[in-house]
Amino acid sequence: MARDRMQKGATPMKRLICITAMSLLLWPIYGAASSGASQADNSQTVTAQQKREAYQTKMAQNLNALDQQIGALKVKIGKLGKTDHPQFDQQMAELERKREVARERLEKLKASSQGAWVEMKAGIDEAMDDLQRAYQRASAHFK
Repeated sequence: MARDRMQKGATPMKRLICITAMSLLLWPIYGAASSGASQADNSQTVTAQQKREAYQTKMAQNLNALDQQIGALKVKIGKLGKTDHPQFDQQMAELERKREVARERLEKLKASSQGAWVEMKAGIDEAMDDLQRAYQRASAHFK
């Protein structure tokens, strides 16, 4: 009878030893898989952040280039003596408005979260395209 009790008592202990041994055997496999997944997530986050920074830099450079072109156009028109022309004032005001919209959207991008910038990208692209078209109209009109 004592033997029966020992065998019954030993069964939970054997189970515990077996579970512990299995856990120790599987732990390196699970640990490697989970650390690989976190490394992949981290790599994706870094890549997304790099894309955002590259886009932000590119748009800032484009905006600065357009600012210089607009400034050169103002100087050119000033030399031609066409600054009294009513269309000049309208087109320069339009350029200023569109430049300000593009600048504000770019500033919002800088302050946005990592996930929100993708949604903001379309608006920034549109604002930059509008500014570029307005500049082209103005420069074509006053050549």
